[in-house]
Amino acid sequence: MFKSNPVARALRKPGLKWLRALAAAVIASSASVPATAQTSQADSVDALHAAFLFNFAKFTTWPTVNDLDTSIKFCVQSGAIGQEAFAGWGKKRIQNRPVRVAFFSQFTESDLQNCSILFFSEPPQGADMKWLAEVSAANNTLMVSDIEGFSAQGGHIELYLANRRLRFKVNLGALEKARLSLGAGVLNLAEIVSPTGAPK
Repeated sequence: MFKSNPVARALRKPGLKWLRALAAAVIASSASVPATAQTSQADSVDALHAAFLFNFAKFTTWPTVNDLDTSIKFCVQSGAIGQEAFAGWGKKRIQNRPVRVAFFSQFTESDLQNCSILFFSEPPQGADMKWLAEVSAANNTLMVSDIEGFSAQGGHIELYLANRRLRFKVNLGALEKARLSLGAGVLNLAEIVSPTGAPK
């Protein structure tokens, strides 16, 4: 008998319970597996990261909506999350807005102008954190990464593993500069990072 995917089960949870369920699901996703199952495990981790991004978008408030592009656009670094994890997203809606996903190997200012959420796992070539923070603030783009120390360097949300659970840090100062806000329920589950990078 096939067991249901823990990520899929988590996505069916109502309200903010999704976040607790997703954090717990990483235990199942990261459990010891035979070498032949490594690809499947990687797919589960990708699905988990994608699910976090989707749900962060559900609870993010952007200051304005561009009349020329009312979609919520996810800009993802190529190779950071497998494209299969976003299958079917073109048919989804968030905050009654259509969803788009784009993949980039490099980030230019023009590329990022219409990004609602930016995710990367490696420092983008030719782009330092200061520049990314400035561009994201100018375009009200929510930046998410699993790079260690990302939130302390001005990133908005940093995903990290603790005791085999996926958790996240939030830099409120950086969010304010980008004129973004996260729902109180999400913030209550986050580790809040001060502008200097020290947890509060």
